[in-house]
Amino acid sequence: MRYDKTLYAPSEGFASEHVDLCDIKKGQRVTLYHMRPTKTGLVCGEGSREIGSLPSAAARIYATDSGLFTYLSADGAIYDVTAKTRVTGIGTEPTALLPHVTEAGVKGMYCVEKNAVRYLRLGKVQSVTNVGGTCAAMHHGRLFTASGTTLRFSAPFSAEGVTQTGRDPDKAGYIEFEDGKGAILSIVSFRDKLYLFRERCIVRMRAEGEALDFSATEMPSGGGKIIENSVADCGDRICYLTTEGLFGFDGSGCDFLEKEEDINLNLAVSGFCFKGKYAAAVTLTSGQKGIYVFDFTRGKGRFLLAKGILSGVREYFLAGTSVYAIADYGGMPVGYDCAAEIGFSTPPRALARVRVEGDGTFELRTNASSAVYTLTDGETAEINAKKKLTETLINITVKSSAFRLRGIEVIWRKENGD
Repeated sequence: MRYDKTLYAPSEGFASEHVDLCDIKKGQRVTLYHMRPTKTGLVCGEGSREIGSLPSAAARIYATDSGLFTYLSADGAIYDVTAKTRVTGIGTEPTALLPHVTEAGVKGMYCVEKNAVRYLRLGKVQSVTNVGGTCAAMHHGRLFTASGTTLRFSAPFSAEGVTQTGRDPDKAGYIEFEDGKGAILSIVSFRDKLYLFRERCIVRMRAEGEALDFSATEMPSGGGKIIENSVADCGDRICYLTTEGLFGFDGSGCDFLEKEEDINLNLAVSGFCFKGKYAAAVTLTSGQKGIYVFDFTRGKGRFLLAKGILSGVREYFLAGTSVYAIADYGGMPVGYDCAAEIGFSTPPRALARVRVEGDGTFELRTNASSAVYTLTDGETAEINAKKKLTETLINITVKSSAFRLRGIEVIWRKENGD
């Protein structure tokens, strides 16, 4: 008996997806490294210009209405970056520098350290209080500092420092909180209220008038543990990073903004407000230093890269012994390329082709092949991968600031039944 055997060859087809990089939508997994979105496509991210060089190494910078400062541990001094003057006699690295004005109009500055508060005026240390804090803020003329679960405050409109004792209605004093929600990580004066950001909650305080009238209300923080030094007042909301992502708090409730997996939250974070956007000096999981910028109008974050970033404040960042101002545009990151990584989740499919749209020369890499493709506008990389993937990553880099990346089209090979 003879059997006729018919072999069935599945018919081949294609599936494609187009990403308009002029208008990145929520849900599209596009991560930008020193690229920024505009109405006509992705362009080179913000640049930087050096505004000052420090005489010795420093770990962070501080911005107040009266200037930009840093702490020089080798000299035990607060250094004015712009005026190039210093105040000596500072014991340890400050947790905050805060301008202060007495009722008589005398101007000074609090230098808050973990175990001391120094009052600076006329280029000298005028007084020292041997109780400091890990964070601090000015609110209704009082200095508030915190250590652990203890909140301390100064007398109103006085250069007198915070204290560990005393419950006089108008003088310095302290408040103890239960420790179930963790340490107080940040203090922010916002919309006439004082907010304490603890590890697992936010406390809203009415803290004006007599100290005996202070009251506190516990509020949710959104989820996860708040990351130390990530809190920043961004004008209409306070933003902060937690282990569950970035959140925004408007004084009554919080909203989840996004979770950026590229940030290594086990290393130091320095949060600040940059021209109405939330920003934080961070270390990426790749080990690179960068500034994470979240744009509220677009609902998406991105990264600015620079070599050796240590901390940031307002539109400034510290890298090595130099202080830079972030420029609006125009600057390749030192030691890095501009890059965009675009990810797709699909049924198991093999990558066939990728087409690039834009002005300039682009280097394209994928996780489906070890090859590097050099493309210009409208050109297609023939990948023809054999292995089927459920996660396709497209990485596009540019080695020149003169480019505009408008979009990409990704094409997968599929078979019947896919």
